Amino acid sequence: DPCNTNKPGNRNVSCSQLKRQGHSKSGVYEIYILGKPLNVWCDMTSEDGGGWTVVQRQSEKETNKSFFERDLEAYKREFGTAEESFWIGLEHLHALTSYPNGQQALRIVLDRSDERKEKTAVYYNKFHVASKEQNYKLTIEEYDHKKSTSYDAMSDQNGSGFSVKTYKKGKEEYSCFKDTLTGGWWFKVNECNYANLNGQKLHFITPTTFPRGITWYNRMNTKSYNYRYHKGEMQIRDADFGFCTGSLKS
Repeated sequence: DPCNTNKPGNRNVSCSQLKRQGHSKSGVYEIYILGKPLNVWCDMTSEDGGGWTVVQRQSEKETNKSFFERDLEAYKREFGTAEESFWIGLEHLHALTSYPNGQQALRIVLDRSDERKEKTAVYYNKFHVASKEQNYKLTIEEYDHKKSTSYDAMSDQNGSGFSVKTYKKGKEEYSCFKDTLTGGWWFKVNECNYANLNGQKLHFITPTTFPRGITWYNRMNTKSYNYRYHKGEMQIRDADFGFCTGSLKS
């Protein structure tokens, strides 16, 4: 039964399952990943039905702009707290996106902090992170243009491995790759990157600092490299969630 609320086994492994079991309040819940308990934030009240497991968050309360500047070993594990800035860990991401018959959808939510103060939600119906042996390669496909309110910036990085960049002081030339990037992400090699949700949380953007910040680039709007964000989240849930809850019909 693909809609078994306890797949796999008898322990909850996602907020999707918890939602189907009747949990309706957003907050911290315990799920099991790789056989061990982990506290995560579940978004149960989004307008699309909830059931989203937050796997990454740049909190609006975060004051450390370099929170996501860590080495690869740190990115393999979870860091932060479920209530605030958080990274669930590459090993956990691989496990959560690799269950048999458990294709995952991805929802990205961004809140701008500049004068527009726009909220963005972007949806992909297929999201997978490969194993350590495959350098945690990203598979991101099936951008949902009907539900999304912003440009598909992340498909350009489909197939990229995960790597960590450290900003090198003094490399101030106008450049959108190499020494000016920060954080850990599925960076493209020697090319401009249209998305990086683990960049620095900058209060001011200039032509020499924009590659270091949180990035969601719109090819139709070159100014989008300069947008500032005070909050960002990556959320996943079962791709069959809508069908299993009855909101979609076969």
